[in-house]
Amino acid sequence: MTENFRPLYHITPPSEWMSDVQRPIYINGVHHFYYLYNKDFSIGENGTEWRHATSTDLVHWKDEGVAIHKYGGNPAGDPWTGSAVVDTNNTAGFGAGAIIALVTMPPEYQSTHLWYSTDNGNSFSYYGLVQYNPTGNADFRDPKVIWHEPTQKWVMLMAELDKIGFYTSTNLKDWVYVSSFVRQDIGIIECPDLFQINVDDDPNYKKWVLMPCANGFNYGHTSGSAYFIGEFDGISFTPDPGTDVQWLDHGTDCYTGVTWDAPYCNGNYRFYIAWMTNWEYTRELPYENYIGNATIVRELRLKSTTEGLRMFQTPIWGIRDNFQDISFWGDQIITSQQAKILDGVTSYSIESSFHIDDLTNGLFGISVRDGNGTHTDITYDKELNELVFNRSQSGLIIDDAMFTKPRIVKNVFPLNGKIKLDIFVDRSTVEIFVNDGAYVLSNLIFPQLSSDELRLWTNDTVHLEYFKVKTLNQSLIG
Repeated sequence: MTENFRPLYHITPPSEWMSDVQRPIYINGVHHFYYLYNKDFSIGENGTEWRHATSTDLVHWKDEGVAIHKYGGNPAGDPWTGSAVVDTNNTAGFGAGAIIALVTMPPEYQSTHLWYSTDNGNSFSYYGLVQYNPTGNADFRDPKVIWHEPTQKWVMLMAELDKIGFYTSTNLKDWVYVSSFVRQDIGIIECPDLFQINVDDDPNYKKWVLMPCANGFNYGHTSGSAYFIGEFDGISFTPDPGTDVQWLDHGTDCYTGVTWDAPYCNGNYRFYIAWMTNWEYTRELPYENYIGNATIVRELRLKSTTEGLRMFQTPIWGIRDNFQDISFWGDQIITSQQAKILDGVTSYSIESSFHIDDLTNGLFGISVRDGNGTHTDITYDKELNELVFNRSQSGLIIDDAMFTKPRIVKNVFPLNGKIKLDIFVDRSTVEIFVNDGAYVLSNLIFPQLSSDELRLWTNDTVHLEYFKVKTLNQSLIG
């Protein structure tokens, strides 16, 4: 762990390149996570394969090596993004409980190929091409497969430029086109997801959520997970009347996001994880034996708000169990002459709450990874109700306007008279959860390891309810 930027509690490849995350699957108490991995990245690139990691608590992760290999005995080349499912009823004929992966591969422009595993997803064998690309272009990829219980069929979502194609099958091999969902205002669609979830943890009130990765420039966002709330009948998805596209993350580095669940979720929430970077500049990121990491796992819930139904994200339960308490500041007034400073922290979490009352005036903020003339700032403006994340002076700066432009979240109003900020900093990552996950911002930073100060400041006064810091000194990724 001598690299300046390798996180301690985020999944990274042991070396070389990591990109798209693949939807994990849950088998007998173990979460199996896959991601695109290129072991040849630093020597000229040579295609991706599926690398595998496992966890029982979604906090500690064990690297399991490559599960789907490129080239070798596989005639189709290198596997790209897709999804894996547990074939409980042996619909594909490889045995009850076999793991079936439907994967985009290069032949026939982009086409869908089937791989299967009979050892709980640790290794896969190649079966063959099961879906030719009927479009004749290079935007037919990222199959996402779910089982639709009412119709007793598998449903596949396919990213097709500005369209999500829906296909059905009874055996995971023979696919029939049944409908599409088209949006021409969110750019090229990739990595679609579809799931049903309880609203407000009520099993009698369920909604379907369609969640593609898309381009949010028309809505003041970058690329990331968009979502639509509506109904799905096994053939087509219909957004609820009066609703429109929403965005899951207000930061810059949260792409190819995927969701999954386990029986103990009871339909109330799903897990979410994403690739933490942006295609605008990901190839320009500093290389320290590796490039790429995932976000922390989050719990995703659908809740009623005054603005309608919205997705909320919170850090996975138990993630702080391995952190150590190092500082707690209780109820007090802080002035511009009384900034609070901590030293020697590079991987840590902050739990904080601020009263937005007559004792809070002007701006207040938190500066993370401060020192050596660099800092990353999280600022709240009481008068404008705006939260700003600014990494323009965060250390090594990527020469791209998207990297340096501050991220501004408008209409961040107090919740019960308070602004709550739950922040996770991990060497080169900052993830901010605002007001119990109503807003989330995920961003990369690249400071020196010696930039290890933490500051709480205001340009006038701020009424602090509490500010708790926990630090982590050893890796949770093995």
